[in-house]
Amino acid sequence: MKINKDQIKHLIKKKSLKQKDVAKQLDVSPQDFNNWMFRGIFPHYDKLEMLAEILDTDTSLLYYEKNFNEPVGVYNKRISHPPEDLVPFYELDAHSGLSLLWSGISTMVPKDHVYFPGLNADFIYPYHGKGMEPFLENGDWIALRKVSDLSFFNYGNLHVVVTKEHVIVRDIKKSEQKNTILLHATSDDMDDIELPKKAIKALFAVITIVKRNLI
Repeated sequence: MKINKDQIKHLIKKKSLKQKDVAKQLDVSPQDFNNWMFRGIFPHYDKLEMLAEILDTDTSLLYYEKNFNEPVGVYNKRISHPPEDLVPFYELDAHSGLSLLWSGISTMVPKDHVYFPGLNADFIYPYHGKGMEPFLENGDWIALRKVSDLSFFNYGNLHVVVTKEHVIVRDIKKSEQKNTILLHATSDDMDDIELPKKAIKALFAVITIVKRNLI
């Protein structure tokens, strides 16, 4: 169901609330609610009814009626999209969870599955770190695709670089040294990291970023 995002944001502000406050009253996570607002789609009509009660308004004012029967769905069994179009979402510990995934020994089950039209990614997880602000900030979601061929680097693009001890999210730049790459931060107070290519255990290209800033 396509929602009237501007109207909802206006009413939330009018009630002196924040999105995380509304999410709590709806009994959903702030991440889920913000994702619905980002995409402009509510997958559950009952939650929209609850939202209308919270905002003291009529439900019909919160959605576009012509899209009421539009097939939508993002999560688990409440989906209408083919399974191959869904991307698994994990909440991972940045220093161990990813290593379990790339090593192929993980028995982790995705917390959820997310649908973004045209997104060709292996999985999505929330980023926690610094150095890439404001382009990438704490809480943003990043969609990743594993790079299988480490003999070639797509310089100038954002990647997740996994070593034995670290998970680093940086732009990859070409080094003057043949056997190293440069990991570049957008923050002026952080220097480039020169990393030996042989230290890379796994490499993921960042396909897209979903901003997670709450109102």
